Amino acid sequence: MSDAAARGATLADFYRRVHETSMRDSGVCNEALEVEAIGFRDFGPYALGVVVTPWFANLVVTAPREGADAPFPDPATLKLHFPAGDVDFNVSEIAGFGRIAACSLFSPMDEFADHEAARIAARSALDALLDPALQEAQNQEAPKREAEAASGLDRRALLGGRRRAGDEAAP
Repeated sequence: MSDAAARGATLADFYRRVHETSMRDSGVCNEALEVEAIGFRDFGPYALGVVVTPWFANLVVTAPREGADAPFPDPATLKLHFPAGDVDFNVSEIAGFGRIAACSLFSPMDEFADHEAARIAARSALDALLDPALQEAQNQEAPKREAEAASGLDRRALLGGRRRAGDEAAP
């Protein structure tokens, strides 16, 4: 198991404990879903993946590997560049794990009929985020095209592989 996959598995274990001890009976959980770390991989000095729980699915970046020289601010935000565009993450601290940066993909999870549907959505989000064809397409745009608003990606655009237009409302 790679270091990134191991960090994802450790994070999933934390959320399983949260589910068992405080979230299961909260009324916001889709009990058809499980807690799972999806697609964790190295992304520069970080581990990147999606954590799916019965109450949320978040794109997650863990703190840099030990000895890696990379910024990971105290609780605040972290902006990372992906082929699909820049994504803002909220940084927080998890007791016993350390810092993570998360970007919500789905919350609540009511729209998922089963865990396989949530797993497919998580993998699709990662694939869209990291699709090198998106970077190539951005680099080859016609010069007459108006610049798009620097509003980043919303979760629907991330899953659909398009940027939010300047006149569309932010989530």
